[in-house]
Amino acid sequence: MNRFLLEAPVGRLFLHYLVPTVCATLVTAIYLFADTVMVGHRLGAEALAALNLVIPMEFCFFAVGSLLGNGGGICFTRRLSVGDTAGARRVFATSVLAGLCFAAAATALTLCFLRPLAIHVLGAEGPLLEATLAYGVFIAAGCPAFVAVTLLAPFLRHDRAPRRAMVGVLTGGLANILLDWVFMYPMDLGLAGAGLATALGATLTAVTMLAHFRNPARALRWARPDLRLLPAVAHFGGGDFLQELSGCATVLLFNRLALGMLGEAGLVIYGVLANDLLVMVALCNGVAQAAHPLTAANAATGHVLRVRRVLTLALRTAGVLGLGAALAAAAFPERFMRAFLSESAVTALPESAPTALAIGLLCLPFMGLGQVATLQLPALGRPMAGTFFAFLRSGIVLLPLGLLLGWIFGPWKIWWAFPLAEALLLPFLLPRLRCRQPKEDRP
Repeated sequence: MNRFLLEAPVGRLFLHYLVPTVCATLVTAIYLFADTVMVGHRLGAEALAALNLVIPMEFCFFAVGSLLGNGGGICFTRRLSVGDTAGARRVFATSVLAGLCFAAAATALTLCFLRPLAIHVLGAEGPLLEATLAYGVFIAAGCPAFVAVTLLAPFLRHDRAPRRAMVGVLTGGLANILLDWVFMYPMDLGLAGAGLATALGATLTAVTMLAHFRNPARALRWARPDLRLLPAVAHFGGGDFLQELSGCATVLLFNRLALGMLGEAGLVIYGVLANDLLVMVALCNGVAQAAHPLTAANAATGHVLRVRRVLTLALRTAGVLGLGAALAAAAFPERFMRAFLSESAVTALPESAPTALAIGLLCLPFMGLGQVATLQLPALGRPMAGTFFAFLRSGIVLLPLGLLLGWIFGPWKIWWAFPLAEALLLPFLLPRLRCRQPKEDRP
């Protein structure tokens, strides 16, 4: 039994996992943030709009890795906490096998059908099409690395190696930033260079994480995969999967909404907003996943008071992070825009663009609480509730609200949909965070 998670002081345990886990979950934000900043300053607003069109495809890859990694990690810890080491290892092997199969199929399909995908699904047309293809081909080729990173990192955390996951992400992220500069400035490869840097950075992260399996003291070991365990993995990872996938759908559909209502300026503003939100989502994912091993182990063994303490720490941390970021965005919206765009590109946007960005980012404190609460529900043994609220927190509420606000109050009011959608769901979501007596895992 994993006595470390069941007996060590909760505050010390949470801090032990928090910093390395937050750094590890910044993987998505680091790669996209680096690409966005370099592309915005080097190639301008049109290239930034093309990059934003490709983001949904990358989210799909991360969504599957998150499903298998977070769902499998929770199953792994729950089994390990009751002494079923062999079953825990079979969960890991099954998740890896499923990830390999998906990555092989997805890479082949996206590379073969990238042009029709870009036109009919991502919405690229005119001059944006070729730019989208130049970046997208390397994102499609990097699918195995993106899946591996988001699959392995949660298992490393559940195997008490959060620092290894952090080192892998930082190594790949720094390599991505360096290669972005090399490929886009001295080599002048444009968007193709940005895509290549992202794929190589993710590959380096995955290779660094694999070094964990050289340590004989760790519980993670290869065992015979058992496909009958996949329903349990999907059961516990469904909320994470839907949250990542809904992020993909939200970006895809809100791209079209902003483009239709406000033209290319709306697409550029949403590109900046989406990347700022992505950083906050990554931070809150880190907070939630830092609590995952603690919550899963203690909920599985009925330690209700320890679970409540973990949840309190996680929610307070996310709330403080979100409030601080929202205040900074409200005070300095133009600086948030200049982080991604050159001075001339910002000047070319409508005067109301910084205000629109600040309004959208008012959602950050509500989103932080909602993100952590949604991702904790599977660890509490309530995966269906987590999936349900992840579904509601996706574009299911946001997009109709944006359309309604734009229709009634004018197109520039669509940005109020972000804080309103998150705030409306919190009163229904937070009361669901109660620990109940554990049930046996599905086979």
